Amino acid sequence: MKTFLLPVLASALMAGVPLAFGETAAPAASPAPSAQAEKTPSADSLLNQAFSVAIDVQQTLAAVQDKESGDKAVKKLQGIQKDIQRLMDFREKLSEAEKEKMDALSEKMEERMDRLSERCEKEGKRLLEARYYGSAALKDILENSDEFSELVEPDEDAPAPGETRDGE
Repeated sequence: MKTFLLPVLASALMAGVPLAFGETAAPAASPAPSAQAEKTPSADSLLNQAFSVAIDVQQTLAAVQDKESGDKAVKKLQGIQKDIQRLMDFREKLSEAEKEKMDALSEKMEERMDRLSERCEKEGKRLLEARYYGSAALKDILENSDEFSELVEPDEDAPAPGETRDGE
């Protein structure tokens, strides 16, 4: 299966996370923004935050039903991009032991993240088919950002329009 969304986040932070689909886990510590560098969260906290970001993406896309809601979603997606970068920066600061712990947790949660990824891809395809409800800004952020472009790309196995499976 193609890893959805935020290829950077998906590959570096998660293949799954403890907060999945109604299950409970310890609340993620949300570091307070400050002018100084934030404290690097633990692997558990970082995975919880990454999963929350992925859920935000899915919910933001699902809320788009017309041009107006599409335009509003762009601001939310821009904020999510900043969250992704912040999480990636934290990931780089983890000790090797914390990175190994995160990898082990990710493996355990891979199935859950795959389900969320599928939901995000489904929403991305819905928006693509609806031509983004006429929102040029939504089209731009979904098609041209590293974080979201895979959500609206055709499946790798599917032929491009006007093409056959063997490339003719």
